[in-house]
Amino acid sequence: MSPLWRTLRLAVLAMAGLLYVVMDYLASSSDHPPVYAVVVGAAPLTLGLLTASWNSRLRWPALLACAAGLLAIVGNLDRLLAHAAWFYLLQHAGIMSGLGFMFGSTLRTHEGALCSRIARIAIAAPLDAAYFHYTWKVTLVWTVYFAVSAMLSLGLFALAPLAWWAFYAAVLTPVSLGLMFGGEYLIRQLVLPDSPPFSIAQTIQSYRKYSQCRDNAD
Repeated sequence: MSPLWRTLRLAVLAMAGLLYVVMDYLASSSDHPPVYAVVVGAAPLTLGLLTASWNSRLRWPALLACAAGLLAIVGNLDRLLAHAAWFYLLQHAGIMSGLGFMFGSTLRTHEGALCSRIARIAIAAPLDAAYFHYTWKVTLVWTVYFAVSAMLSLGLFALAPLAWWAFYAAVLTPVSLGLMFGGEYLIRQLVLPDSPPFSIAQTIQSYRKYSQCRDNAD
């Protein structure tokens, strides 16, 4: 891939990400959001459900259930638009809670922690106990992050103006996720300078491979 094409690709991805953040904020901060904003905002969750259904052993029943759900949404679109904020609350707090449970449920052992499993996929070389101790701590930090994010989402939605919650969910959440990834990468370079390096992109790719292996095992 040429440097020019790589730059253009990053620019397109950045613009797409910015568009999603704006649409997500417009849809979640309004009592009567425009339809296009809701469609764009709900696209990642919809695509995720469709992908999970396609990869499921019960592919066709799962896809039929998704189709039935989409038809129900279209048939009740006006009613749903009037309660769009609740949909985004369930989406945001639900994803944060689910990820927190997924990370936290692997904290029983250092080698079994989710970040340890991802590291084993990303790094071909054998990893020692010190590395697994570090990845266990990283898994713990992510668990706390997701738990706090879920509680903040519920608390702001219940106690603060809707615009405050929408700004947190649509804008601050992706920013804080980026800071978490970048901060962990920098800390890893300081704490484990001699360890085999792998980038943030490799971390995400390794998580996808781990998810695919887990789905196949199930």
